[in-house]
Amino acid sequence: MTSAQMTQQTSEQLIKLLVAIIPNYDENFWHADTELFGAIAEFDSMALVTLIGEIEEYFDITLDEDDINADNFASVKSLTELVLASH
Repeated sequence: MTSAQMTQQTSEQLIKLLVAIIPNYDENFWHADTELFGAIAEFDSMALVTLIGEIEEYFDITLDEDDINADNFASVKSLTELVLASH
């Protein structure tokens, strides 16, 4: 699998997780540049904690405290980069 395919697949799976956690927005709302933290009212601390748990479980990774910051959770793209870097 190429790097671009891996990025696309990871982004698509993250969007599925986000749709499950924040069902007010369907898959058509989400794309790489969709802003998350601070931009979507429903993306609060509870959604963040849930998303972290879902990411760790689905991708079989562990996010460090240093990974959990506004920059990494700013958009779907930055979140995708975080997941790929954590493998």
